Amino acid sequence: MKNHHPYTGRLAALLFLASLTASASATLKANTKNEIKKEIKNAQQKLTKQKKDSTEQGSSDRGIMLNAKSTTEPRQVEIGLPMTYTAVTFNGLPAVYYYWPNTTSNHWRSEQLLSRQGMLDMPHVAITEGEIGYGVDSWAELGGNTFKGKVKYGVNTFGSQNVDINLSGPLGKGWTYTASAYNNFDPGSFKIKFAQYVDRSQFYTGGLTKHWDNGAMLTFMYKHTDVHNLSSAANYAPFQWNSDGSVTKVNGFKIGRDSYLPVDGQLEYIDVRTGERKTTSLYDGTHAVTNEGSVYFDTPLRNGWGLSLRGKVSHSEGMSSDMVATGVLNTDDGVKATYADGRTYKGLVQGRTAQLNAFQVNDALFTAQMKAKKGSHDWTLGLDELYTNIHYSRSTTALYHEVAANPQKLLINGASSPYSNFNNGSEYDYGNENKLAAYVFDKWEPTYNFRLNYGARLEWFHANVDNIANSRGSWADANGTQHYFYLGGTDASGKKIETTSHDANSLNYALTLAPKWNITNAFGLTAEGNFLKQHRHLEAYSGTSEPLYSARNMFVGQAGIFYNASWVNLVSAFTYASQNNNYNRLYVTNPSDATMTEMVANTYSIKTIGWTTDAVFRPFNGFQFHTRVTIQSPKYGGYSFNTSWKDYSFKDMVVTKTSKFLLELDPRYSVGPFSVWANFRYYSKQYVNVGNSVFFKGRWETFGGMSYNVNKYLTLNANVTNFLGQSGAQGTIPSSDTVEDASNLDGTVLAGNYILPFQVMFSAQIKF
Repeated sequence: MKNHHPYTGRLAALLFLASLTASASATLKANTKNEIKKEIKNAQQKLTKQKKDSTEQGSSDRGIMLNAKSTTEPRQVEIGLPMTYTAVTFNGLPAVYYYWPNTTSNHWRSEQLLSRQGMLDMPHVAITEGEIGYGVDSWAELGGNTFKGKVKYGVNTFGSQNVDINLSGPLGKGWTYTASAYNNFDPGSFKIKFAQYVDRSQFYTGGLTKHWDNGAMLTFMYKHTDVHNLSSAANYAPFQWNSDGSVTKVNGFKIGRDSYLPVDGQLEYIDVRTGERKTTSLYDGTHAVTNEGSVYFDTPLRNGWGLSLRGKVSHSEGMSSDMVATGVLNTDDGVKATYADGRTYKGLVQGRTAQLNAFQVNDALFTAQMKAKKGSHDWTLGLDELYTNIHYSRSTTALYHEVAANPQKLLINGASSPYSNFNNGSEYDYGNENKLAAYVFDKWEPTYNFRLNYGARLEWFHANVDNIANSRGSWADANGTQHYFYLGGTDASGKKIETTSHDANSLNYALTLAPKWNITNAFGLTAEGNFLKQHRHLEAYSGTSEPLYSARNMFVGQAGIFYNASWVNLVSAFTYASQNNNYNRLYVTNPSDATMTEMVANTYSIKTIGWTTDAVFRPFNGFQFHTRVTIQSPKYGGYSFNTSWKDYSFKDMVVTKTSKFLLELDPRYSVGPFSVWANFRYYSKQYVNVGNSVFFKGRWETFGGMSYNVNKYLTLNANVTNFLGQSGAQGTIPSSDTVEDASNLDGTVLAGNYILPFQVMFSAQIKF
């Protein structure tokens, strides 16, 4: 791979964007005011409306920030396919080029900086973002003619504190400013012994905006973030799994209230990039710093068109971590275990694979968009130039510890160190991606009772990447010296471990079609189809070879009826979703030897059919009740992977972590200054492993809250998570993927992820 500076050409493009905005502004001033005054006024009104409409694309926020697993990221709305992340846009640009290895939460939070946020529907996400699923659309406070301040302080029952402030206002001569500071001090729902916080995040943002009389705006914005987020590594717990899908406590461990991270928080690893043996704490080793600069220019044009030019460059560097729970051993089965000081340990032993993900990511994102309403058409035309340069490596190490709260590490079977199998699950990629896309989206209303939303996106995709093709593993030479995997070393065959270059040029595309026909004023037919072809990101090259499938095809569609009246809005539709050519990597554990774990490549396809009914009832003033019911059958078309002990192949199995029945109940009531709301979600049985032998029984997730507007300056809020006292496991059990028969697992101790326990957040918001 030719390693050019990541911003070569992109900084020039940003300077060109700035000069273009200045030129456009000068041109606007130079035109005869009498010729364009009326058109500019109309376009200015349209520009304001277009920004608002982009946040209100036909749906509410659907409780997008109500996440029972994380307090800082939006939840993933079910669409019949397992989703890896939710696409988030900020000021008309993606918050990040891609969610891995530089996660969205390193760049974006739902903070006071935002003037508004909402949900983007699937057609808009498909065409404007080139992704599948729902998205979050957010816009910043830019300042106006008067000073405005927003301060929010929150504290929860576990001692988490959040301080969030935004100030904005005029500077004179058409200039305004915005300044924000967001600080999160979250110890989690338990006390970890080696650090004060599970999430310590700092976000600082400043912006200047120039406003012209014709409605044009030019904004310069800078953001700095500093994030320590241990949430992924901390979200594990041991439990006894029962054959009815329930889990019970083991060794007195309180799920969600006790920490399962090693008590000292220390890890030893070998850097896969250099071969250097290093020691770090989990807190210091989970740290990312981002600096981001952006320029936005919006202006009304003649003939009712509005133009938006947006550009952003960002640099992120740091590490993330995970502590994957593998198999559980037992000294009663002959395993010998001791503490570091030589004391003998008796009982259950937890295997873990620590992942330390080092990354440096440089993004350069530019977009141009034009909008106008022409007759019965509402047009959006766009051009994207999106670039990322990524240097990523995952160093791994295996270790063992007690099955207990704040566990101590253990030496097993005579080992002299708690650490072993360095980099057996390591990953590496170094390269860049570029997407150059053009798209069109139209809302066409040829008659009063028929509407057709349609759009297309064509995207040239280029990937240039170095990966490490050598098989992972440690080995011993003739002298008994142990050798580990790292770039520049040698593998067991004597072959030098080095990078291999790959270069790919391809076309991605997206199509959407969504007709709506009113048979009567209130009743009608509706349909929607979204199709995407998407080539693989750099993460697909992080293993030992090129991805088995270079592209995957995704389709999500529905067809049904709707009914709209003053007291109800209802949609009931048949749904279908499919996704093929999926390629991934996962850790698997030998069911006959829990000390043997491997990273393997797996392939699969998915098809889901179902029926969804979504309704909002307004039976009387101040009360609203939203409900959503989904019945679906998500199936793997095929799922296979090969290990050193067996080849696995599954077909027609239910997709993991996806329920067949989902129910959401969302009542809200407001009277005067008081508001109260609740959100109940039910997920039926979810399979934990692809063999469908291990599952979690159905569960409820609940949220609630109330607010009181004391006056126009002060609002008090109280929000509750899982107020019915629910707790327990969800997600995956990493050691279960190779379990084909779970008849002997009843009562077995396993480890996996869990939902957040009951907690209350109190907050006060002051506006001045």
